[in-house]
Parts: sequence; structure tokens; C-alpha cells
Amino acid sequence: MSDPLNRVDTAPTDSSPDAVEQLLISRRAFVAGAAASAFVLWTPEVKAAVELEGVEIEESITAYGKKLVLNGIGLRKRGYFKADVTALYLPEKRTTAEAVMKLDGLRRIQLNILREFTSSTISRIFIADFKQVATDEEFKKLIDVIGQIGSAYANVKRVVKGDVVNLDWVPGRGWMATHNGKQLTGDNANDPMGINNELAYQIYLRMYIGPHAPAELRNGLLGLTKMNRVGGGTVNPSPEP
Repeated sequence: MSDPLNRVDTAPTDSSPDAVEQLLISRRAFVAGAAASAFVLWTPEVKAAVELEGVEIEESITAYGKKLVLNGIGLRKRGYFKADVTALYLPEKRTTAEAVMKLDGLRRIQLNILREFTSSTISRIFIADFKQVATDEEFKKLIDVIGQIGSAYANVKRVVKGDVVNLDWVPGRGWMATHNGKQLTGDNANDPMGINNELAYQIYLRMYIGPHAPAELRNGLLGLTKMNRVGGGTVNPSPEP
């Protein structure tokens, strides 16, 4: 009688076609499972995004080392033409213009351009809109600031469909702006635009979320309308206070 303690187990010697096929199937399943595990481990994180007019807008970003969340998006028009998809990023969501204005910290208006504009057209539109939402006293007080912004726009030359313009309020630095990631410059073409005047930026925000802004744009940026997610689903409107 054999000693079970000293018995050496050996691999099955069945070499029938069925056994070989079963072994191959097991090996294929193991390789497939290992590959799938590796794919899961190395697949990059897909950021959540919403979509409007074919433009994808991330639901959260990092700017100047700070995390911002998407407050809302809206379509801005010039007459019958679609000008840009505008996005408003804030440190935390707000549903009224007053709450946005009082919010401390970094704020961003992002323009995702839908058609071509020359620098002269951009400057003319900006001045007209700024004057519409500012009081006469505010406009006169900020005339030098308006000139600085006009110089920055003049240095852009033109924007075209697909361009991205960010206009940020950065505490301690002021009103900063980039065009496709490149810092806009002011009067001196080598110096970044940095206008440390919060009143000017708040008046700029009025152009998008103030009483003179189109209701559809204002409500979209304040998160009061539904947003469609890329890949399906929606982001429901934020509850009004």
C-alpha cells in the first residue's frame, strides 16, 4: 500500500483532443483576464464633461493651483449668429448673480469660440457691452482700465472657431486672461494683462449674469437650466435659494 504522505502528485496525462482543447480554453481565459485587469489599472481617468453646440466643457478644472467647479454654461449670440459657448467656473456653485459677486476666490469666464472675430470687432463689442451694464460714474472711473483691456484684445489679432479664451479673477493678481493657453498682454506686448481692479471684473460678470444679459444665457450660467452630459445623461438644474 502506498504512503499518502510520500505520494507525489503529477499533472494529468490525458492527451485526448477534449482535454487539450479544455486546457487551451483555460489558458486563453487566464490571458484575457490578466489583460483586462491591466487595462483597468492603466486606463486614464475620464473627466466628466457636459456638451453644448458640439463643445465639451469639463465639470471641474484646476486653475492657478485651485480647483473650480462648473457653475453653468450658455450660448452667447450676436444678432442671428452664435458667438461662443460661455462657461462660468467658481470655487463652489451659486445660483444668483449677487451670490457670485460676493464669492471670494478665483472665478473664471470661459469663452469657447464658435465663429471668427477680428480684434477690432472684439474691442468694439466689449466696450459696447461694458458701457451698457456699467453706470455712467463707473464707466468714467474705469476709462483707463477699459483702455488696458482694449490693448490686450488688440494684441490677439483674431479668434476663430475652436479657440478658447479664459477671463479670470485671481485674488492678489487681478484680472488675467489667456487665449488658447497663452497669456494676453497689455500695453507692453511683453507684459501679461493683469488688472487689479475687482470692480472692473464684476462689471464684466454683469455682461453675462446681470439683468441686461439675455435670460437664456444668464440662467444657463447660473446653473438654472439642465446640461447634457457627454456620453449620455444630464446635470439637473441647481435648486434656487
